[in-house]
Amino acid sequence: MDFTQSATTQFGVLSRTQALEAMTPDAVRWKLTRGLWRRVHPGVYAVHTQPLDWHARASAALLFYGPESALSQESAAYVIGIDDRPPPLVHVDVPASLRRHRQTGVRLRRRRRLLTVPRDRLRVTEPACTVIDLGDHPTSTRDDAISVVARAVQRHKVTVEALEQELGARRAHRHRRALELALGIVADGAESGLEVDFVTRVLRPHGLPEMRMAVPDSAGGRSIRRDFVDDAHKVVVELDSRVAHEGRRVQDSRRDRLAAARGFITLRAEWADVHYAACQLAAELFATQQSRGCRGVLRPCGPRCTVSELLRRSA
Repeated sequence: MDFTQSATTQFGVLSRTQALEAMTPDAVRWKLTRGLWRRVHPGVYAVHTQPLDWHARASAALLFYGPESALSQESAAYVIGIDDRPPPLVHVDVPASLRRHRQTGVRLRRRRRLLTVPRDRLRVTEPACTVIDLGDHPTSTRDDAISVVARAVQRHKVTVEALEQELGARRAHRHRRALELALGIVADGAESGLEVDFVTRVLRPHGLPEMRMAVPDSAGGRSIRRDFVDDAHKVVVELDSRVAHEGRRVQDSRRDRLAAARGFITLRAEWADVHYAACQLAAELFATQQSRGCRGVLRPCGPRCTVSELLRRSA
């Protein structure tokens, strides 16, 4: 492959080593002096004068840090398809022994264990490693860690089994316990941290009937998904996050009416209901299921749970 083909494959960037396979040092210097090429990093050139897009900047960073480097964290998540937008910086992981300094526009991290795969003509950290890394970032909350796991699994970018194996290989993780509890629920279809919390805070602790998650449906000729469905008692639960459902009340109302036309009643809960009023939500949900023939028993989630009293008020 000549340097022109290499540059095309590498999003318009080229290493000095690749260039010298086809031309002399003087020829390279001439192109740089005349402005036909320009330096991106030491020993890495753009073979055009146009602004570099994100993929070109990522490719240039990998050329500078060498064949053992890989895009990681948000950069790997974008290339793999876990995230939809490229991050402002290019995140690169390199072996701990590599002694190259961080370049402008690059966030560098050294690590002893570095597992990589090719994606879209770039090297990235393995999908499971990428997902677990994102959840372990210093700024990542428990909800962030669970949400990126759910998003990656539901987009079919990684399996729960691979995530369990990668988490087990880590000596430490900021949200290990939360992820261990969440992975099985994600495997059942949960697509967000809020949905995982609904299962772990509302359904399971209070002994409520099992509900199907992420149930495909249609509304007005469009494909939609119901968050939770109790088919036996025809109850739907929709969880409205504060961001995702802002400005969508009209659409939500129509979805609820279409569900009602099929005999289903829809209960809507928000983040605050799940996190600060889980017992109240459990009582209201169970009262609704009881009114539709449920013969189960609602149990307290702990010694201070007042769900029985709340159920009497809701009935």
